[in-house]
This record gives sequence, C-alpha cells and structure tokens, in this order.
Amino acid sequence: MSNLPRDLTEEVLCRVPFICLRTVRATCKKWNTLSKDLSFVKKHVACQAKSAAAVASVREFMVVVMMDYRVYLMSIYLHNDDVESCIKPQGKLICLDDEVDDISQVFHCDGLLLCITKYNIRLTVWNPYWGIIRQIEPTHNFHILERYSYALGYDKSSKSYKILMFVDFVYPEIDFKIYDFNSDSWRVLDVTLQDWSISEFNLGVSLKGNTYWFASENYSETSETYVDDFLVCFDFTSETFGPRLPLPVYEYPYNVSLSIVREEQLALLYQPWDDTSHIEIWITTKIEPNTVSWNSKVFLTANIQQLIHPQFQFTNASFFIHEEKKVAVVFDKGKLKNCFNTRYNRAYIFGVDGSLKEVDLVECANSMCYPRVCSYVPSSVQLN
Repeated sequence: MSNLPRDLTEEVLCRVPFICLRTVRATCKKWNTLSKDLSFVKKHVACQAKSAAAVASVREFMVVVMMDYRVYLMSIYLHNDDVESCIKPQGKLICLDDEVDDISQVFHCDGLLLCITKYNIRLTVWNPYWGIIRQIEPTHNFHILERYSYALGYDKSSKSYKILMFVDFVYPEIDFKIYDFNSDSWRVLDVTLQDWSISEFNLGVSLKGNTYWFASENYSETSETYVDDFLVCFDFTSETFGPRLPLPVYEYPYNVSLSIVREEQLALLYQPWDDTSHIEIWITTKIEPNTVSWNSKVFLTANIQQLIHPQFQFTNASFFIHEEKKVAVVFDKGKLKNCFNTRYNRAYIFGVDGSLKEVDLVECANSMCYPRVCSYVPSSVQLN
C-alpha cells in the first residue's frame, strides 16, 4: 500500500468507514497527512454519504449519544430482529474527553457538535471527523442558580458559524449574546421577548443553520383563555426570532420533543398527560424560520403501556426517526431494574407496525443526566 500512487491510495481509503479513520491516521505519517488534506476529506465524506445511501437497507448508520456526561458514537441496526444487536456502541469519543470533562449538553449542526460542561464552565465546538476542538471563552460569570440556554447555527449568506447564548436573570428579563466564529468574539443582541418564553427544560434543535424551540405564552392574570404552545425559530442570518409557528397537536398538557429528519424536516414526539400510554410522532412537509406545514397524517402512533406502568412519561426524551424503515428510536431513562433502584439509559425502538423493542445501553451513573441523541454524518467543516 505504501508504494501506491496517491490517486489510487485515495480511492482505497475513501472506502474506509468513518469509525476506522482513527486507525488509518495512526498507520503511518503519509496516511495521516493524506487523511487531513481538504480535497481528500471532501471526497471521503461524499463517498461515505453515497455508500450509506446505497446500502441503507442492510447496513447501520451512526448517531452521537451523550450519556452520563460522556459522548459516545453508536451504530444503529434497524434491519436486525435481534434486540441485543440493534444498537451497538462503537466507543467513547476520547479525543474530546481528553480536553473536556462532564459534558451535560450536546447540540448538533452541520456535522459540528457544541458541547457544554456541567455548570457551564466550558463551551467546546468539535468536528469529530477532524478530531479537532475549538474552546470558546465565555464572557459571563456563571451562577449555579441562573438558567443558560444555547444554540449552534450559521449565517447562510457567509456560512459563518455562530453560538447563541441566553441567560434568564429575572423573569421575564433575558440577556442574549452571540458568538461569531469569524471574529472570535461575543456581542450582546438587542432582542426582547415580549409575551412568551422558551421552556427551561427545552433543548432546541438546529436545522438548515437555524434553531427551533418549543415556546409558551407568559402567564397573565388578565388572560381569560389559554394560548397553545408553539414553535419559535432563531434565524442566525438575521439574528432575530421569527413568528409563532403552530404545532400539529393541541391537547394540553403534554410532553413534547423535537428531532431532525435528514437535515431537511422537523419531527415532533407528542405524549398527552391524560393518556401517557399513547405517543405520536409528526413530521413537517415544509419548515422555514417564518412558516411551517405539518403532514396531515401522523407518521407513527404507539401504545407504551407495556413499558413500565400507565404513568410512564418521556419527560426528557431525545429521539430520531428513519422514514424508509418506518421506525423511531427514543432515548430516555429505563425502568427500575432491582430493589436497589438501579436505572439504565435505555433506547425504545418503535415501528409503525406496532412493534416495540427495548435496549439497555449503560447503567446510569447519574439519575439527573438524561441521554441525548443526534444523527451524525461526517463533515469537512474546519474550525479555524
């Protein structure tokens, strides 16, 4: 192999799976240098994406999962009837943990991961493909009693990546700041939320460079009627929040979570409080900062009463769906396993045909750290 011409070496190495790239780089200096060449990276990413699309029916795809303050790469096998082999950990992402400890939140955008440590001490942006991280110096003196929310996105006009941070000091006063990768600096945004707020436990999802959250009408003693929850979008190009966007379901109260479908659509998981044995998943047909349309037909409905008991709720669920396989995978805490109240991080695999599989991942080291999952496709984006 060491005597092969460069173009032939590239053709061979382009077919190496992403999870084996670390081994390729450790083989010799020549391959290490080649694997970090931008022209090769683009070719490798394109080849892997094409390969994954061609064999989606018989091979696994990758996700990034945050569990117990660590980040893992996992393979999902949705074609296999063997429950134990449906989800296979590929290993902890050690190049990140060498620099960052106790990751409590992970946000994905365009192949990049924004990782937040416990107590908001560090902000780190990371491209797993390159294995390179970028530490972001915060400008605020964090307080354990304050609520901090984050989002990762980019300006479509310049493809400049940005981080939005907002701090809820004294309700409803909220301070917004934005970090620009190009200028390597923070600045204060002149944004005011007049009559609504983003839920304290609601983690946003990034799609097409923008971030979407669930939001609620602020409580008012003068209000005579309840206003339904809705979606809001922060547009990283205009650096403003868009109008209220409707949800496909309206019965309140409920548990809801958001996910991304092929980096093109939003998916919503819905579980009503008055019937916690029932869940629904809806998919958008159109989604933009100022407009949304939902498919008139629900993608998936399931009865989860058999999981634990009738009051089981996906209170902090994170999920993704596979449209072709007609399957949804929900990550949350598992049921009590024994008299010592040991709990597991668990994946629930739902099929539109009514099938249900449960997969224990790892025993919970911390009951307050809920697993979070996001689909992952290698990206050639550089963190200069």
